[in-house]
Amino acid sequence: MKTKLILLFVLLLSIRAYGQEPVFSETEDGLFVTKAKFVEEFHFAKYDNVTPYILKQKTFELDRSGRRYVVNCMKFRNWKNDPGDIHVVEIRRGGRRVFSMTNDLGWECIDNETQGPGKTSFYYKVNLDDDTIALVFMGIYIMSQPPYLTVFVLKKGHGGFVFNKPFYVNDIKSDGYETVFTLQSNTLEYLDINSGPINSPDLHTLTFKDGMMYYK
Repeated sequence: MKTKLILLFVLLLSIRAYGQEPVFSETEDGLFVTKAKFVEEFHFAKYDNVTPYILKQKTFELDRSGRRYVVNCMKFRNWKNDPGDIHVVEIRRGGRRVFSMTNDLGWECIDNETQGPGKTSFYYKVNLDDDTIALVFMGIYIMSQPPYLTVFVLKKGHGGFVFNKPFYVNDIKSDGYETVFTLQSNTLEYLDINSGPINSPDLHTLTFKDGMMYYK
Protein backbone atom coordinates (compact mmCIF):
# COMPACT_ATOMS: atom_id res chain seq x y z
CA MET A 1 0.00 0.00 0.00
CA LYS A 2 2.82 2.36 0.88
CA THR A 3 4.49 1.69 -2.49
CA LYS A 4 1.24 2.48 -4.34
CA LEU A 5 0.87 5.78 -2.46
CA ILE A 6 4.44 6.75 -3.31
CA LEU A 7 3.87 5.96 -7.01
CA LEU A 8 0.64 7.99 -7.00
CA PHE A 9 2.47 10.91 -5.37
CA VAL A 10 5.23 10.79 -8.00
CA LEU A 11 2.63 10.66 -10.78
CA LEU A 12 0.81 13.71 -9.40
CA LEU A 13 4.09 15.61 -9.12
CA SER A 14 4.89 14.77 -12.74
CA ILE A 15 1.52 16.05 -13.97
CA ARG A 16 1.88 19.21 -11.91
CA ALA A 17 5.47 19.82 -13.04
CA TYR A 18 4.81 19.48 -16.73
CA GLY A 19 1.16 20.52 -16.97
CA GLN A 20 0.86 17.42 -19.13
CA GLU A 21 -0.54 13.93 -18.86
CA PRO A 22 1.71 10.84 -18.93
CA VAL A 23 0.93 8.76 -22.00
CA PHE A 24 1.59 5.33 -20.49
CA SER A 25 2.65 3.56 -17.29
CA GLU A 26 4.68 0.46 -16.45
CA THR A 27 4.11 -2.70 -14.44
CA GLU A 28 6.63 -4.05 -11.95
CA ASP A 29 7.68 -6.54 -14.64
CA GLY A 30 8.61 -3.71 -17.00
CA LEU A 31 5.62 -4.09 -19.30
CA PHE A 32 3.96 -0.99 -20.76
CA VAL A 33 0.36 -0.11 -19.91
CA THR A 34 -1.30 2.15 -22.46
CA LYS A 35 -4.25 4.53 -22.18
CA ALA A 36 -7.09 3.93 -24.62
CA LYS A 37 -7.46 7.61 -25.47
CA PHE A 38 -3.89 7.74 -26.78
CA VAL A 39 -4.00 4.57 -28.89
CA GLU A 40 -6.25 4.03 -31.90
CA GLU A 41 -5.82 0.43 -33.00
CA PHE A 42 -4.92 -0.37 -36.59
CA HIS A 43 -7.28 -2.55 -38.60
CA PHE A 44 -5.62 -5.64 -40.04
CA ALA A 45 -7.11 -7.85 -42.74
CA LYS A 46 -5.80 -11.09 -44.17
CA TYR A 47 -4.05 -10.62 -47.51
CA ASP A 48 -2.60 -13.17 -49.88
CA ASN A 49 0.85 -12.99 -51.47
CA VAL A 50 2.22 -10.20 -49.26
CA THR A 51 4.93 -12.35 -47.66
CA PRO A 52 7.84 -12.69 -47.46
CA TYR A 53 7.95 -8.98 -46.68
CA ILE A 54 10.35 -6.69 -48.53
CA LEU A 55 12.97 -5.22 -46.20
CA LYS A 56 13.14 -1.46 -46.87
CA GLN A 57 15.38 -0.43 -43.99
CA LYS A 58 17.42 -2.20 -41.31
CA THR A 59 18.90 -0.05 -38.56
CA PHE A 60 20.72 -0.65 -35.29
CA GLU A 61 19.69 1.54 -32.36
CA LEU A 62 21.47 1.87 -29.00
CA ASP A 63 20.06 3.24 -25.77
CA ARG A 64 22.44 5.25 -23.59
CA SER A 65 23.21 2.15 -21.51
CA GLY A 66 24.50 0.36 -24.60
CA ARG A 67 21.64 -2.05 -25.34
CA ARG A 68 21.37 -2.64 -29.05
CA TYR A 69 18.12 -3.18 -30.94
CA VAL A 70 17.64 -4.13 -34.59
CA VAL A 71 14.76 -2.26 -36.26
CA ASN A 72 13.43 -3.85 -39.46
CA CYS A 73 11.07 -1.74 -41.56
CA MET A 74 9.29 -3.86 -44.17
CA LYS A 75 6.80 -3.47 -47.00
CA PHE A 76 4.09 -5.88 -48.16
CA ARG A 77 5.13 -7.84 -51.24
CA ASN A 78 2.97 -7.47 -54.39
CA TRP A 79 1.39 -4.29 -52.97
CA LYS A 80 1.84 -2.45 -56.30
CA ASN A 81 0.49 1.12 -56.05
CA ASP A 82 -1.47 0.67 -52.83
CA PRO A 83 -0.59 3.11 -50.04
CA GLY A 84 2.23 2.78 -47.58
CA ASP A 85 6.01 2.84 -47.94
CA ILE A 86 6.30 0.25 -45.13
CA HIS A 87 3.65 -1.86 -43.39
CA VAL A 88 5.51 -3.93 -40.80
CA VAL A 89 7.88 -2.85 -38.04
CA GLU A 90 9.82 -5.61 -36.30
CA ILE A 91 12.23 -4.93 -33.41
CA ARG A 92 14.74 -7.54 -32.30
CA ARG A 93 17.40 -7.79 -29.63
CA GLY A 94 19.98 -10.55 -29.33
CA GLY A 95 18.19 -12.64 -31.95
CA ARG A 96 14.88 -12.42 -30.07
CA ARG A 97 11.85 -10.54 -31.38
CA VAL A 98 11.01 -7.82 -28.88
CA PHE A 99 8.02 -6.33 -30.66
CA SER A 100 6.28 -6.21 -34.04
CA MET A 101 3.37 -4.27 -35.50
CA THR A 102 1.52 -4.43 -38.82
CA ASN A 103 -0.32 -1.47 -40.34
CA ASP A 104 -2.39 -2.06 -43.49
CA LEU A 105 -2.52 1.64 -44.33
CA GLY A 106 1.22 1.88 -43.92
CA TRP A 107 3.74 4.38 -42.66
CA GLU A 108 5.51 6.81 -44.95
CA CYS A 109 9.09 7.70 -45.75
CA ILE A 110 9.85 10.82 -43.69
CA ASP A 111 12.80 12.17 -45.69
CA ASN A 112 10.81 15.34 -46.48
CA GLU A 113 9.27 15.71 -43.02
CA THR A 114 10.43 17.97 -40.17
CA GLN A 115 14.03 17.45 -39.07
CA GLY A 116 14.36 15.81 -35.66
CA PRO A 117 16.56 13.63 -33.45
CA GLY A 118 17.84 10.29 -34.73
CA LYS A 119 15.96 10.70 -38.00
CA THR A 120 16.09 7.76 -40.40
CA SER A 121 14.10 7.33 -43.60
CA PHE A 122 11.13 5.91 -41.67
CA TYR A 123 11.24 7.06 -38.04
CA TYR A 124 12.66 9.39 -35.40
CA LYS A 125 14.61 7.83 -32.51
CA VAL A 126 14.25 9.73 -29.22
CA ASN A 127 16.06 8.99 -25.95
CA LEU A 128 13.72 9.15 -22.95
CA ASP A 129 16.42 8.22 -20.43
CA ASP A 130 19.49 5.95 -20.23
CA ASP A 131 17.41 2.76 -20.60
CA THR A 132 14.46 3.92 -22.71
CA ILE A 133 14.10 4.95 -26.33
CA ALA A 134 11.07 5.85 -28.43
CA LEU A 135 10.62 5.28 -32.16
CA VAL A 136 8.20 7.71 -33.83
CA PHE A 137 6.62 6.78 -37.18
CA MET A 138 4.30 8.80 -39.43
CA GLY A 139 1.42 7.29 -41.38
CA ILE A 140 0.34 8.19 -44.87
CA TYR A 141 -1.67 11.27 -45.83
CA ILE A 142 -5.24 10.53 -46.92
CA MET A 143 -7.55 13.23 -48.35
CA SER A 144 -5.64 16.08 -46.70
CA GLN A 145 -6.24 14.70 -43.23
CA PRO A 146 -3.54 14.42 -40.54
CA PRO A 147 -1.56 11.18 -40.79
CA TYR A 148 -1.29 8.82 -37.84
CA LEU A 149 1.62 9.46 -35.50
CA THR A 150 2.73 6.11 -34.06
CA VAL A 151 5.13 5.67 -31.14
CA PHE A 152 6.82 2.48 -29.93
CA VAL A 153 8.82 2.50 -26.68
CA LEU A 154 11.73 0.16 -25.90
CA LYS A 155 13.12 -0.37 -22.40
CA LYS A 156 15.48 -3.04 -21.08
CA GLY A 157 14.51 -5.50 -23.78
CA HIS A 158 10.76 -4.86 -23.60
CA GLY A 159 8.69 -3.11 -26.27
CA GLY A 160 5.33 -1.37 -26.29
CA PHE A 161 2.86 0.36 -28.63
CA VAL A 162 1.99 3.48 -26.61
CA PHE A 163 0.67 6.19 -28.95
CA ASN A 164 -1.29 6.26 -32.20
CA LYS A 165 -3.32 9.35 -33.07
CA PRO A 166 -3.75 11.49 -36.23
CA PHE A 167 -1.44 14.51 -36.11
CA TYR A 168 0.71 16.65 -38.34
CA VAL A 169 4.19 17.31 -36.96
CA ASN A 170 4.74 21.08 -37.10
CA ASP A 171 8.02 21.32 -35.22
CA ILE A 172 10.52 19.27 -33.20
CA LYS A 173 12.88 20.73 -30.63
CA SER A 174 15.47 18.76 -28.67
CA ASP A 175 18.30 19.61 -26.27
CA GLY A 176 19.46 16.01 -25.87
CA TYR A 177 17.52 15.42 -22.65
CA GLU A 178 14.08 16.77 -23.53
CA THR A 179 12.43 16.48 -26.93
CA VAL A 180 9.17 18.25 -27.75
CA PHE A 181 7.03 17.49 -30.80
CA THR A 182 4.55 20.26 -31.65
CA LEU A 183 1.52 18.54 -33.16
CA GLN A 184 -1.53 19.76 -35.09
CA SER A 185 -4.74 17.73 -35.06
CA ASN A 186 -6.70 19.57 -37.76
CA THR A 187 -6.29 20.67 -41.37
CA LEU A 188 -6.31 24.38 -42.19
CA GLU A 189 -8.94 25.45 -44.70
CA TYR A 190 -8.74 28.33 -47.19
CA LEU A 191 -11.34 30.13 -49.28
CA ASP A 192 -8.77 30.94 -51.96
CA ILE A 193 -5.00 30.83 -52.44
CA ASN A 194 -4.61 34.55 -51.67
CA SER A 195 -6.31 34.53 -48.27
CA GLY A 196 -5.31 33.21 -44.89
CA PRO A 197 -6.88 30.13 -43.30
CA ILE A 198 -10.47 30.40 -42.10
CA ASN A 199 -9.74 28.23 -39.05
CA SER A 200 -7.00 28.11 -36.44
CA PRO A 201 -4.56 25.23 -35.89
CA ASP A 202 -5.43 22.93 -32.99
CA LEU A 203 -1.98 22.52 -31.42
CA HIS A 204 -0.72 20.02 -28.86
CA THR A 205 2.66 18.88 -27.59
CA LEU A 206 4.21 15.48 -27.04
CA THR A 207 7.19 15.73 -24.69
CA PHE A 208 9.78 12.99 -24.22
CA LYS A 209 11.73 13.25 -20.96
CA ASP A 210 12.77 11.32 -17.84
CA GLY A 211 11.67 7.94 -19.20
CA MET A 212 8.15 9.15 -19.99
CA MET A 213 6.04 10.76 -22.70
CA TYR A 214 3.72 13.63 -21.76
CA TYR A 215 0.77 14.89 -23.81
CA LYS A 216 -0.81 18.30 -23.65
